[in-house]
Amino acid sequence: MFRVSRFGFRPFGLWLLVFVTSAGRPAEQTDPAKAVAGTEILRSGEIALRVSSGDPHRAELVELAADLDRSLHAMALRLPNKGALGALGGLKVEITVEPDFTAQARATGAVGEAVAGGRADLTLVYDPADREAYRFAVAHRLLARSALPALPPGIADGAALWLAAGSWYGRPFEEWLGPLARAGAFPAAAELLAADRPRDGSRLLATPVAAAWIERRPGKTLAEKLSGGLPEPAALGSQLAALAGRAAGTTPKNALALPVGGLGPSRFLRGVSFAMLNSIDGGYHAPSVDREYARLSRLGADAVSLMPFAFERDPHAPGLAFLGDHPSSETDVGLIHAARRAHAQGFSVLWKPHLWVGHDSWPGEIEMRDEASWGEWWSGYRRYVLHHAMLAAWTQAEFFCVGVELDRTAIGPERERAWRELIAAVRAIFPGQVTYAANWDRAPEIPFWDALDFVGVDAYYPLAAGDQATDAELDRGAQEVVGRLARLAQKAHRPLLLTEVGFPARRAAWREPNAEGGDLDERDQLRAYRSLLTALGRRPWLAGVFVWKSFSDESAAGQHSGRADFRFLGRLSEAAVRDFFALGNARSTLPGLTAPHSKGTP
Repeated sequence: MFRVSRFGFRPFGLWLLVFVTSAGRPAEQTDPAKAVAGTEILRSGEIALRVSSGDPHRAELVELAADLDRSLHAMALRLPNKGALGALGGLKVEITVEPDFTAQARATGAVGEAVAGGRADLTLVYDPADREAYRFAVAHRLLARSALPALPPGIADGAALWLAAGSWYGRPFEEWLGPLARAGAFPAAAELLAADRPRDGSRLLATPVAAAWIERRPGKTLAEKLSGGLPEPAALGSQLAALAGRAAGTTPKNALALPVGGLGPSRFLRGVSFAMLNSIDGGYHAPSVDREYARLSRLGADAVSLMPFAFERDPHAPGLAFLGDHPSSETDVGLIHAARRAHAQGFSVLWKPHLWVGHDSWPGEIEMRDEASWGEWWSGYRRYVLHHAMLAAWTQAEFFCVGVELDRTAIGPERERAWRELIAAVRAIFPGQVTYAANWDRAPEIPFWDALDFVGVDAYYPLAAGDQATDAELDRGAQEVVGRLARLAQKAHRPLLLTEVGFPARRAAWREPNAEGGDLDERDQLRAYRSLLTALGRRPWLAGVFVWKSFSDESAAGQHSGRADFRFLGRLSEAAVRDFFALGNARSTLPGLTAPHSKGTP
């Protein structure tokens, strides 16, 4: 059913000197003459960091400066084969440490572990888990300042990772080859050789492969390895295919986490769909996330779903575009930050990639016109999903959703086969539990529930047809919905998770729960929630629910408080959700709610 409106609210200050002769200097020197008000400068050999005075991570940043200094020396030796040290003697790189990603975005126009731009060559936001990313960023600066010819972005990423000789999202880059090969996620030659980053390309998937390709080139330095120039696309394609073939048969090792045993979550998930407010000040990367998680914790929630988006311009033509390049969208680092902060506050995480569809359409209408288009569509969608499977694995998210409401893409044997292959590919990268979020009316038709850990349903079932439904009619409708869900779980032999469930704050919200807009009516929203949540209770087959939805900055989202939208926080329905969550993990029915409940027709 069309409901695109459900997704509303979218539309170094110091010089780092590379003097290879000073590796033995003390680990820290402070240069007050060059510090500006409110900042100080930390030095270790050739490395200098400008940090805020009184930064709580000061001791760790001193250690980081020393670590980057050691790495920089090692990288310098791997760059050209002659004159490297003399040529690098005058290199200057400026590094600033910002307190959070919002400050970084305002300074540079980008969000990342360490990004170029602003008042400095590099600007980073410190997290001890991201040291490899900082080395990678320094390697990129070193590469950009070298005398080597300019490289395509995909090859340059591989060269920087090879120079840094480090890990990539939790594993040495060589150890990614096996999982990526078994997942069919190796980049095409055209992606690595493209002059600009493809809109549907994945830097996460491509970079370790590019680094491994460079590793296997003859020579000891990068200059030697690239001395013959880059191969033609056909030749590079053959080399990548051979690399993938060898890697696919390797034995997996050093998994990021142990696979979760059993089917479905081990406890009832009291979840909230945690949508990103598309702004620099209130996105997934912003400090507001901690405040919103604290509010959800007080509500009784213990899980959140994080939801990146890609854009599909036409539901009947391939052409997927990632949307994570701008800080006001769901960037990779913003999602990582949101997942880390969720875990820090005790939440489980469901990673749930969505598609945003043009032409006033929605994911349930995506259906290609011919097999060639299907092949191209699957190539882009597979890359998108596996990109996020890698991020979800890195953050140790507990659950991953392979698709949302793409039910027409599951029709027919060829489509079913493609889904099963994608699910297997996700499992080659992501060690947690996996589901798919079917639209409520097509969920019984999904043919691959047996390949998943639990059945996922975006549950926008109408409870009654009339605008003047009584409470008794709503309760009967809710019981019918629960019966349908129970039969689906029984047929699939899987526990069932409501990956979305919600009602807009609109008149007769129970009639078309998937459509917001119209006359604002909090009481009708409450009545619909009350009937369905009471009927759901804690059924033995029900793994949990994710209430749709709250935002990463509710204070800004609340500026639209007069809208008949899906927000429930700060409205009458908040009490209904709180009472439902208060049931904990007990298998029972909902005894009652403290919020007002209308008796009869309104």
